Amino acid sequence: MNVLPQDRELAEKIWGCGCIYLNQARVEWVNNRLDEAERWVKEFLRYKRDLDKLVQKKEEHDQLVQLVETMKERGIDIMLVMRKGNE
Repeated sequence: MNVLPQDRELAEKIWGCGCIYLNQARVEWVNNRLDEAERWVKEFLRYKRDLDKLVQKKEEHDQLVQLVETMKERGIDIMLVMRKGNE
């Protein structure tokens, strides 16, 4: 799972809940309780959005790291840029 190390435990919990919700939706579908199946699917989608946010957070972090590396390669002092931005 492509998330930040500090988010891994939360992401695994979200993943586990999502699996449970999908399974419960399937059980309700098989038992012809479509309203209940839909409720479980909505819960899954809510948890999936939370997981997507963690993945997005990692992607944004990786982009920032790449930007800093590119600036270093070009000889740009990131600390100078940060101080200039705070003025």
